[in-house]
Formats: sequence, structure tokens, C-alpha cells
Amino acid sequence: MIHEETLIRKYDRFIREIVNNSVATIDWDKLETREMMFNVKIQELFKFDNPMSWSFLTASLDVIGDSQYAIVSFINEKIGNGNTFNTGERYLRLYGVLSAVYIHFRAISTIAELVKVKDYLLEKSFKKLDISFLRNAISAHPVNYEINGEKTNYKIARYSVEDTNKIIIIDSQNNSTQYDIQEALNTYLIFAEKALNTSIKKLIRNRFGNSKDNENELLDKLKVINSSN
Repeated sequence: MIHEETLIRKYDRFIREIVNNSVATIDWDKLETREMMFNVKIQELFKFDNPMSWSFLTASLDVIGDSQYAIVSFINEKIGNGNTFNTGERYLRLYGVLSAVYIHFRAISTIAELVKVKDYLLEKSFKKLDISFLRNAISAHPVNYEINGEKTNYKIARYSVEDTNKIIIIDSQNNSTQYDIQEALNTYLIFAEKALNTSIKKLIRNRFGNSKDNENELLDKLKVINSSN
């Protein structure tokens, strides 16, 4: 998988292009005359709820970019990439990619909220994914995972933390379940692509709803990006 050719990376660049082009249209003299702050102007242009939205948007894009690098690296190199890493290093790589997925989703979720498309279904759908369960059961709440209000625990079968992609999780009743970490990551990326695609469409409509030509031009560009993968 080539990072620069992933759909998420293309979406990241496209959002930045839309934002940067919008910033370039700002009349700074008029802004000064109106005594309007830059982030307030951005709020007005994109129909955000508050001036802090600019900071959350740029931070979210940076987080998506960084965590996407991490996820792609793990998919390409697996847990050990054929190296004789010790157990601790393999655990760090596994914990790392699960954390990367979580912050990746949180950033996408934040953008969805900024453009007003986020609802409980997005969170609910994420929680149903295997990768979300693995993150919670392995790297976030291994000894205090809650099911129906009751705490339980999970652990990794240490021998399974190898390049086979098959991670075995053992619960408090000593039941074991096998998960394909690569398959779980790929399923998550498809989910993330759909969520970000929806937010981009809403971002465009919020920004150019009064200019159909500009809106349609950008939506056509989005279609080209989608068809390139």
C-alpha cells in the first residue's frame, strides 16, 4: 500500500485545497475594516458553529495525516516485517496501530461534527468494528472492559503476536477468539473513507451552497478522486 495513493490521503489533500483556496479569497483589508478575526471569517465561510472550529479542523487534518502514515506502515510491514523483534517491540507495534486507528477515527469524527453530519450512528458503527473492539480489549481496557455494565478482562495470547496477522484474544472465561488484524484494518479504512467522503460533500455544500457552479465543480473533482482508487 502506497501512502500517497490511499484514498484517505487524497481526501486529506483535497480538504486542504478547498480550505487554502477559501483562505486565498479573503479580503484582508475588508476584514480589518470590519474588525473581524480570521477564525471568525472562516466560521462564516464554512458555516461552522464557533470560531474555534478552525483550530479543530486543522488539528484533525494533521492527526489524520500522521495516523494514516502509521496505519499504512503497519499494513505494509505487519508486526515485525520479518525482523527478529523481541516481544516488547512487537507489542509496541500492535498497541501503536490500535491507538493510531482510534485517533484517526476521532479526527474523522470531529470533522463530521464540524460540518454537521455527525450523529450517533457513526459512533455506533465504529464500535461494531473488530478493530474498535481490539483497541478497547487490548490497548485501552484489558482489565476493565465493560459489557452490559459488568467488568471483564482480556489478554493476548503472546505466541500469536507474530507476522501471521492472526491475533488470539482470551477472555476472563478462558475462551479464545482469533482476529485477522490486517483484515480488521482494511475493513476500518473502508469505513473511514466512506465517513470522510460524506463529510467532504457536506463541507463543500456548506461553503458553496450559494454558488452551484463552484459546488458542482468540487463535487465532480471528488468523484474523480473516488474513481482513482
